Amino acid sequence: MSLVNNHPSVLVVEGNVLLRTGLRALLSAEGDLAVHAAVGDVDEALGVLAGQRVDVVVYGAGESVADTERALGRLLDRGARVVVLSRQEHPGEVEMYLNSGVSAYLAEDAAGECLVSVVRGLTADRERVYIMASRSGMGWMAGQRGGRLSGREREVMGLVATGLSNSAIAGRLCISPGTVKRHLRNVFVKLNAVSRIDAVNKARAAAMLVPMGRA
Repeated sequence: MSLVNNHPSVLVVEGNVLLRTGLRALLSAEGDLAVHAAVGDVDEALGVLAGQRVDVVVYGAGESVADTERALGRLLDRGARVVVLSRQEHPGEVEMYLNSGVSAYLAEDAAGECLVSVVRGLTADRERVYIMASRSGMGWMAGQRGGRLSGREREVMGLVATGLSNSAIAGRLCISPGTVKRHLRNVFVKLNAVSRIDAVNKARAAAMLVPMGRA
Protein backbone atom coordinates (compact mmCIF):
# COMPACT_ATOMS: atom_id res chain seq x y z
CA MET A 1 0.00 0.00 0.00
CA SER A 2 1.25 3.49 -0.90
CA LEU A 3 0.96 5.82 2.05
CA VAL A 4 0.96 9.61 2.25
CA ASN A 5 1.34 10.79 5.85
CA ASN A 6 0.47 7.20 6.86
CA HIS A 7 -2.81 7.29 4.87
CA PRO A 8 -3.79 5.48 1.63
CA SER A 9 -3.31 7.77 -1.37
CA VAL A 10 -5.87 8.66 -4.03
CA LEU A 11 -5.50 10.16 -7.50
CA VAL A 12 -8.47 12.03 -8.99
CA VAL A 13 -8.76 12.19 -12.80
CA GLU A 14 -11.62 14.42 -13.96
CA GLY A 15 -11.79 16.72 -16.97
CA ASN A 16 -14.40 19.07 -15.51
CA VAL A 17 -12.56 21.50 -13.22
CA LEU A 18 -15.55 22.03 -10.90
CA LEU A 19 -16.11 18.31 -10.44
CA ARG A 20 -12.39 17.74 -10.02
CA THR A 21 -12.19 20.38 -7.31
CA GLY A 22 -15.26 18.96 -5.58
CA LEU A 23 -13.95 15.40 -5.63
CA ARG A 24 -10.60 16.51 -4.25
CA ALA A 25 -12.28 18.45 -1.44
CA LEU A 26 -14.61 15.56 -0.62
CA LEU A 27 -11.84 12.97 -0.34
CA SER A 28 -9.33 15.31 1.34
CA ALA A 29 -11.86 15.97 4.10
CA GLU A 30 -11.56 12.34 5.21
CA GLY A 31 -8.94 11.95 7.91
CA ASP A 32 -7.91 8.47 6.78
CA LEU A 33 -7.41 9.28 3.07
CA ALA A 34 -4.87 11.46 1.28
CA VAL A 35 -5.41 12.89 -2.20
CA HIS A 36 -2.02 12.69 -3.87
CA ALA A 37 -3.11 14.75 -6.89
CA ALA A 38 -6.15 15.83 -8.93
CA VAL A 39 -5.57 16.07 -12.69
CA GLY A 40 -7.59 16.71 -15.82
CA ASP A 41 -6.71 13.82 -18.13
CA VAL A 42 -5.08 10.42 -18.42
CA ASP A 43 -1.76 11.77 -19.70
CA GLU A 44 -1.35 13.85 -16.54
CA ALA A 45 -2.45 10.86 -14.48
CA LEU A 46 0.21 8.65 -16.05
CA GLY A 47 2.79 11.28 -15.22
CA VAL A 48 1.74 11.12 -11.57
CA LEU A 49 1.75 7.32 -11.56
CA ALA A 50 5.23 7.27 -13.09
CA GLY A 51 6.63 8.90 -9.97
CA GLN A 52 4.26 7.71 -7.27
CA ARG A 53 2.18 4.56 -6.94
CA VAL A 54 -1.24 5.44 -5.56
CA ASP A 55 -3.77 3.11 -4.01
CA VAL A 56 -6.93 4.15 -5.86
CA VAL A 57 -7.64 6.21 -8.98
CA VAL A 58 -11.04 7.95 -9.13
CA TYR A 59 -11.76 8.43 -12.83
CA GLY A 60 -14.55 10.58 -14.26
CA ALA A 61 -15.70 8.88 -17.47
CA GLY A 62 -16.14 11.04 -20.57
CA GLU A 63 -19.07 11.03 -22.98
CA SER A 64 -17.34 8.59 -25.34
CA VAL A 65 -17.28 5.02 -24.05
CA ALA A 66 -14.56 4.10 -26.57
CA ASP A 67 -12.30 6.96 -25.43
CA THR A 68 -12.88 6.02 -21.81
CA GLU A 69 -12.03 2.37 -22.53
CA ARG A 70 -8.71 3.40 -24.08
CA ALA A 71 -7.89 5.72 -21.17
CA LEU A 72 -8.77 3.04 -18.62
CA GLY A 73 -6.59 0.52 -20.43
CA ARG A 74 -3.59 2.83 -20.02
CA LEU A 75 -4.31 3.32 -16.31
CA LEU A 76 -4.95 -0.36 -15.64
CA ASP A 77 -1.72 -1.31 -17.41
CA ARG A 78 0.02 0.56 -14.56
CA GLY A 79 -1.64 -1.71 -12.01
CA ALA A 80 -4.03 0.96 -10.73
CA ARG A 81 -7.26 0.13 -8.93
CA VAL A 82 -9.80 2.35 -10.66
CA VAL A 83 -13.20 3.69 -9.58
CA VAL A 84 -15.19 4.83 -12.63
CA LEU A 85 -17.69 7.65 -12.13
CA SER A 86 -20.11 7.50 -15.07
CA ARG A 87 -21.98 10.57 -16.30
CA GLN A 88 -24.50 8.62 -18.36
CA GLU A 89 -25.14 4.89 -18.37
CA HIS A 90 -24.77 3.59 -21.93
CA PRO A 91 -25.91 0.10 -22.99
CA GLY A 92 -23.21 -2.43 -22.11
CA GLU A 93 -21.14 0.18 -20.28
CA VAL A 94 -21.07 -1.56 -16.90
CA GLU A 95 -20.05 -4.83 -18.50
CA MET A 96 -17.31 -3.22 -20.58
CA TYR A 97 -15.75 -1.37 -17.66
CA LEU A 98 -15.79 -4.35 -15.31
CA ASN A 99 -14.44 -6.69 -17.99
CA SER A 100 -11.65 -4.18 -18.62
CA GLY A 101 -10.56 -4.63 -15.01
CA VAL A 102 -11.90 -1.61 -13.10
CA SER A 103 -12.54 -2.14 -9.39
CA ALA A 104 -15.72 -0.09 -9.05
CA TYR A 105 -18.45 1.50 -11.15
CA LEU A 106 -20.57 4.29 -9.69
CA ALA A 107 -23.02 6.79 -11.12
CA GLU A 108 -21.59 10.30 -11.04
CA ASP A 109 -24.49 11.43 -8.86
CA ALA A 110 -23.67 8.86 -6.17
CA ALA A 111 -23.63 10.22 -2.65
CA GLY A 112 -20.25 11.39 -1.45
CA GLU A 113 -20.43 8.94 1.43
CA CYS A 114 -20.82 6.11 -1.08
CA LEU A 115 -17.68 7.10 -3.00
CA VAL A 116 -15.68 7.47 0.21
CA SER A 117 -16.85 4.05 1.39
CA VAL A 118 -15.83 2.44 -1.91
CA VAL A 119 -12.38 4.05 -1.85
CA ARG A 120 -11.85 2.83 1.71
CA GLY A 121 -12.98 -0.65 0.77
CA LEU A 122 -10.55 -0.86 -2.14
CA THR A 123 -7.62 0.24 0.00
CA ALA A 124 -8.47 -2.54 2.46
CA ASP A 125 -9.00 -5.34 -0.06
CA ARG A 126 -7.83 -5.09 -3.68
CA GLU A 127 -9.97 -8.08 -4.70
CA ARG A 128 -13.26 -6.31 -3.97
CA VAL A 129 -15.49 -5.01 -6.77
CA TYR A 130 -18.24 -2.43 -6.27
CA ILE A 131 -21.13 -1.66 -8.64
CA MET A 132 -23.87 0.96 -8.43
CA ALA A 133 -26.01 0.90 -11.56
CA SER A 134 -29.63 0.83 -12.74
CA ARG A 135 -31.53 -2.43 -13.16
CA SER A 136 -31.27 -2.10 -16.95
CA GLY A 137 -27.53 -1.54 -16.66
CA MET A 138 -27.21 -4.75 -14.67
CA GLY A 139 -29.19 -6.87 -17.12
CA TRP A 140 -25.98 -8.19 -18.71
CA MET A 141 -25.14 -10.17 -15.57
CA ALA A 142 -27.61 -12.95 -16.35
CA GLY A 143 -25.95 -13.42 -19.71
CA GLN A 144 -22.50 -13.35 -18.14
CA ARG A 145 -23.43 -16.18 -15.79
CA GLY A 146 -24.50 -18.16 -18.85
CA GLY A 147 -21.16 -17.69 -20.61
CA ARG A 148 -22.24 -15.01 -23.11
CA LEU A 149 -19.41 -12.93 -24.52
CA SER A 150 -19.62 -9.16 -24.66
CA GLY A 151 -19.46 -7.38 -28.00
CA ARG A 152 -15.85 -6.38 -27.42
CA GLU A 153 -14.89 -9.93 -26.37
CA ARG A 154 -16.45 -11.27 -29.57
CA GLU A 155 -14.43 -8.77 -31.59
CA VAL A 156 -11.23 -9.81 -29.81
CA MET A 157 -11.95 -13.48 -30.42
CA GLY A 158 -12.73 -12.78 -34.07
CA LEU A 159 -9.24 -11.33 -34.44
CA VAL A 160 -7.66 -14.12 -32.39
CA ALA A 161 -9.24 -16.53 -34.88
CA THR A 162 -7.32 -14.82 -37.72
CA GLY A 163 -4.03 -15.54 -35.91
CA LEU A 164 -3.23 -11.97 -34.83
CA SER A 165 -1.08 -11.35 -31.76
CA ASN A 166 -2.32 -9.37 -28.76
CA SER A 167 -0.35 -6.33 -29.91
CA ALA A 168 -1.83 -6.53 -33.40
CA ILE A 169 -5.34 -6.92 -31.97
CA ALA A 170 -4.77 -3.90 -29.74
CA GLY A 171 -3.76 -1.86 -32.79
CA ARG A 172 -6.83 -2.91 -34.76
CA LEU A 173 -9.23 -2.10 -31.93
CA CYS A 174 -7.38 1.01 -30.67
CA ILE A 175 -7.00 -0.40 -27.15
CA SER A 176 -3.93 -1.38 -25.14
CA PRO A 177 -2.36 -4.87 -25.22
CA GLY A 178 -3.11 -5.12 -21.50
CA THR A 179 -6.81 -4.58 -22.21
CA VAL A 180 -6.69 -7.34 -24.84
CA LYS A 181 -5.17 -9.69 -22.25
CA ARG A 182 -7.95 -8.85 -19.78
CA HIS A 183 -10.61 -9.56 -22.39
CA LEU A 184 -8.97 -12.90 -23.17
CA ARG A 185 -8.84 -13.85 -19.49
CA ASN A 186 -12.56 -13.12 -19.22
CA VAL A 187 -13.26 -15.20 -22.34
CA PHE A 188 -11.25 -18.13 -20.98
CA VAL A 189 -13.27 -18.07 -17.76
CA LYS A 190 -16.65 -17.74 -19.51
CA LEU A 191 -15.92 -20.50 -22.03
CA ASN A 192 -13.88 -22.67 -19.67
CA ALA A 193 -11.10 -22.58 -22.27
CA VAL A 194 -7.52 -23.67 -21.66
CA SER A 195 -5.85 -22.04 -24.67
CA ARG A 196 -6.43 -19.51 -27.46
CA ILE A 197 -7.26 -22.29 -29.92
CA ASP A 198 -9.66 -23.89 -27.45
CA ALA A 199 -11.36 -20.53 -26.87
CA VAL A 200 -11.70 -19.89 -30.62
CA ASN A 201 -13.17 -23.34 -31.21
CA LYS A 202 -15.68 -22.97 -28.38
CA ALA A 203 -16.64 -19.45 -29.42
CA ARG A 204 -17.09 -20.58 -33.02
CA ALA A 205 -19.19 -23.57 -31.98
CA ALA A 206 -21.45 -21.25 -29.95
CA ALA A 207 -21.66 -18.72 -32.83
CA MET A 208 -19.99 -16.07 -30.67
CA LEU A 209 -17.33 -14.94 -33.12
CA VAL A 210 -17.49 -11.63 -34.94
CA PRO A 211 -15.90 -12.27 -38.37
CA MET A 212 -12.86 -9.97 -38.65
CA GLY A 213 -10.69 -9.93 -41.77
CA ARG A 214 -6.99 -9.24 -41.76
CA ALA A 215 -5.89 -5.67 -42.43
